[in-house]
Amino acid sequence: MTSFSPLLTEQLENGTLVCPLCLSPLKIVDESIYCTNTKCSHSTIEIPLIQKKIPILLNFGETILNKESLLATGGESLIPRSGNKYDAIKKIFWGSGDKTKRNLAQFLENVPKYAGKKSTVLIIGGGAVGNGAEGMYDAKDINVLSFDIYASSNTDFIADGHSLPIADNSIDGIWIQAVLEHVMYPQRVAAEIHRVLKADGVVYAETPFQQHVHEGPYDFTRFTESGHRLLFKDFKLLDSGFLTGIGTVLLWNVRYAAWGLTRSKKVAIVVAMVFSWIRLFDHLVPDSFNVDTASGVYFLGRKDPNHTFSDKDIITHYKGFQRK
Repeated sequence: MTSFSPLLTEQLENGTLVCPLCLSPLKIVDESIYCTNTKCSHSTIEIPLIQKKIPILLNFGETILNKESLLATGGESLIPRSGNKYDAIKKIFWGSGDKTKRNLAQFLENVPKYAGKKSTVLIIGGGAVGNGAEGMYDAKDINVLSFDIYASSNTDFIADGHSLPIADNSIDGIWIQAVLEHVMYPQRVAAEIHRVLKADGVVYAETPFQQHVHEGPYDFTRFTESGHRLLFKDFKLLDSGFLTGIGTVLLWNVRYAAWGLTRSKKVAIVVAMVFSWIRLFDHLVPDSFNVDTASGVYFLGRKDPNHTFSDKDIITHYKGFQRK
């Protein structure tokens, strides 16, 4: 028997989740999921499932992911994932995401609300709960729909952010944290976010600027604060800025220097913990300087049909220390 979660079943039945090949509505037939479009191959070939409950909503002709590997490994991650124990250690020297927690409250406040009905928030890259994002799952007035490219206890379905299996104008809020550096074409992902958000829907993104390569071959891109704003130019700005600044960047340098010199990740972690006080520099320099030297940046915006943004606007947006 399949064991789809009530939320997943609801999103399949109300047409929010759609066929990854043709974007037509899906249907549940007995223990399987099929496309309702009779011209689509998924009308007769069921959507593949992992653990009989996690749909693989991928167009395998347009992704680097492999169907056979996903099924053979049960949706195992492409890279080793750290457990809760290591995540707890990381918070000692990287912090507990205080600014993210503040931004989460602002995000939830701006998600459209409905009388007698919960809003739907989509988490892109939600296989693990992001640092500072734990409160998302405690919010009473939203449904959290989460996907990633691997299976986990937080994954409702598997998909690729370049081609969201989501109906147009159907999502109230999107949260994408520490993901855009790992996608090949961030502009395509941003366009997909704009497509699936309802008018007045909101998006929140966090992306590195000055961080070293992590996740090895699956790490591609970095953004300045202005570049991040430009990526989301089709959205009305609600808030943007830096997450952590020059002190955190220095700590990244210390950790990776120790890693390179000793060839030991464990030694590098210990050294970073010893030098965690360096993060105090985040608070000792002006915010505008941290904008120019940030470890990570964030953007909160709204899909507004009346919003316009010209190339000249990105110049006036600049918030850094080097303003004339």
